Amino acid sequence: MKDDQFLQQVLPLLENYCIDCHAEVYAEGGVVLDHFENGASAVEDGETWLRVLDALEGRIMPPIDLPQPSLEELETMVDWIERDVLAARPDRASPPPVVLRRLNRQEYDNTIRDLLGVDLPLSEAFPPDEIGFGFDNVGSALNISPIHIEKYLDAAERALDEAITLPDVEGYPPVELIGLRTYPLPMDSPVEFEHALKPGRYLVDFSLVRVRVADEVPPPLLDIRLGTLGRRVEAVQVQDETVVYRLWLTVADGDSKARIALAPGQTESEVLGPDVIAAIAGGDQRYGDARGLHVDSMVVRGPISVEPETFPPSHRDLLPCALGCEDPSSLDCARRAIARFAERAFRRPVRPDEEERLLEMYRLAYDRGESHERAIQVAMTTALVSPQFLYLVEPDESREDRELDSFELASRLSYFLWSSMPDESLFQAAREGTLRDDLPRHVDRMLDDPRSEAFVANFVGQWLQLRTLAGASRDETLFPGFDDDLREAMREETQRFFASILRENRSILEFLDSDYTFVNEDLAAHYGLEGITGDEFRRVTLSDRNRGGLLTQASVLTLTSNPNRTSPVKRGQWILQQILGTPPPPPPPGVPELDEDPQAAEDASLRERLELHRTNPECASCHRQMDPLGFALENYDAIGRWRVADGDLPIDPSGELPGGIRFADAGELKQVLASTATKKFARTLVENLMTYGLGRGLTPDDYPEIEAIRERLVADDYRIRTIISGIVESRAFQHRGVAE
Repeated sequence: MKDDQFLQQVLPLLENYCIDCHAEVYAEGGVVLDHFENGASAVEDGETWLRVLDALEGRIMPPIDLPQPSLEELETMVDWIERDVLAARPDRASPPPVVLRRLNRQEYDNTIRDLLGVDLPLSEAFPPDEIGFGFDNVGSALNISPIHIEKYLDAAERALDEAITLPDVEGYPPVELIGLRTYPLPMDSPVEFEHALKPGRYLVDFSLVRVRVADEVPPPLLDIRLGTLGRRVEAVQVQDETVVYRLWLTVADGDSKARIALAPGQTESEVLGPDVIAAIAGGDQRYGDARGLHVDSMVVRGPISVEPETFPPSHRDLLPCALGCEDPSSLDCARRAIARFAERAFRRPVRPDEEERLLEMYRLAYDRGESHERAIQVAMTTALVSPQFLYLVEPDESREDRELDSFELASRLSYFLWSSMPDESLFQAAREGTLRDDLPRHVDRMLDDPRSEAFVANFVGQWLQLRTLAGASRDETLFPGFDDDLREAMREETQRFFASILRENRSILEFLDSDYTFVNEDLAAHYGLEGITGDEFRRVTLSDRNRGGLLTQASVLTLTSNPNRTSPVKRGQWILQQILGTPPPPPPPGVPELDEDPQAAEDASLRERLELHRTNPECASCHRQMDPLGFALENYDAIGRWRVADGDLPIDPSGELPGGIRFADAGELKQVLASTATKKFARTLVENLMTYGLGRGLTPDDYPEIEAIRERLVADDYRIRTIISGIVESRAFQHRGVAE
């Protein structure tokens, strides 16, 4: 049947309208349409037919100076591509390759906030993220460089300095416990002396003098204590004969005796050196009673005041032992804090070897004299610069496709809807194995959570190109009222509008036209709305249908204009690309710019000048799509204000779309789009949301799921959460894909 329709209906149309320019010998644009022997071979080339579909739906092809297919012929080709090539593709035998996806800048800041409890603009110091397929969370575009590594280390240390309070020893005067004497340190017994230290934590600097000890012999391990709790420590510094040790010790109630001893298991040869031992045995007089180790000095600072109630919440959360352990600096407390942190940082259960590596970093720092809190920082910093934190890792020994496990699914879901790590509810569902069966509830819960504001800002900022509004400049003499406050109000209106549709689960067709919007006093005055005062945004009902929907919001109208005038071409291109999903190709080389001479502007309207500009047949195909859409918005100036004339010339916003569809102004254009372009708009929004949710570009093999989601959307009155749920429940979202 596929062969019959392709050979009998589609191939003759290709021969009539396409193959003259797209034969294998001289394929324009790299599109070859004459090498398919039958329908079976044609449907295999999904990439080519996607390009053909875009060109046909955008009425970009055939070029305007060549014979055009009738509407019925056009529908025949479009229906065949959608039904037989794309929607009928089998379940993927080989899903798209998995790309390890680095956290982008927004995701990094949000994850640090939710992991550590500190909200800092750390990523401002990072290199900008690259864009892939329209979004900055696409794994193939998120490269990493040496400067990233340096900045990640700086950011981790800065964040942990903010999150964890280190003990302050500067205000404590040093106290010498030994005095002016030195004590020989025997091999088989300790040196002990009394002290009168109060209970608490102390920073101890201890020095040992080695007399007549071989230079190549490493400093010995010591067991040092100020009471019942002690430490086995290594030297932190060697200065000639003096060896310095730094450590933190705890004095308990009733402790009154300091004790220094060689750690068990060390031989005299290991401590003094085998050559020295041999010389002594041989009666060498240079090695008298003074030889060996001597306790020289013990300086303490403390007791360090610890008031847990003064710690920030981040400290109490990251170091829970600080609130109740008998010895908060014990290794057990460190292990518990590090294991709990690593599980949340890596967003999955931690393997024993991973936990041990982090604990080893703690030991190394602590044994070098760092405080328990600082050693915890070192271990946590190690975790924050590891790939397990910086990447959304989906590890697997197999290269085959598989279903994501519950923790991987939790991370995909949270970075889709929150641009951040899973919360405890998601982690708990992953541990219990209930997440997959309970996805609808979690999706609704997450979209209702304030953290979904990150999804709104990031998705809207890129789908609608709203981020470019920040860099939009205007001629101050022409637009003196355009300032940062108005620019911010424009952005806020669009984000609140999208958020209201998302939170209230409204129809996506309201993006095309609506009877409400969100304004504050500045934006209301900009729109000519009366009775709105104050900086607070509020929802208002629109009686004037010149406003309503995305197309007539000041943010969109401003970002699609030039600094000194409107741009029907930019506005039309924006509608084609962001709303209808049929971006026009770039202009051919050598096309002259529009005449911007002031005299030309006085002599002819912008419409008349553009009509002259597009007489080039190479330009006409695209401009016949873009220009009517853009001219429909000419009643809005370069910052979105309503007007009826451009200078002294009246504005004509009427137009005709390919297919003979006419409209009188922007209001009628919105009605046309809402009635005739719902399929294209719905598919475009699904494609954009799916690209954002998966963090990768889409392929023809994704099309069956895209179409299934679109059909569910239509059946549910175009409610936006149907798209979100469809993506989350899709095979593409819940599977790992094939490893490269």
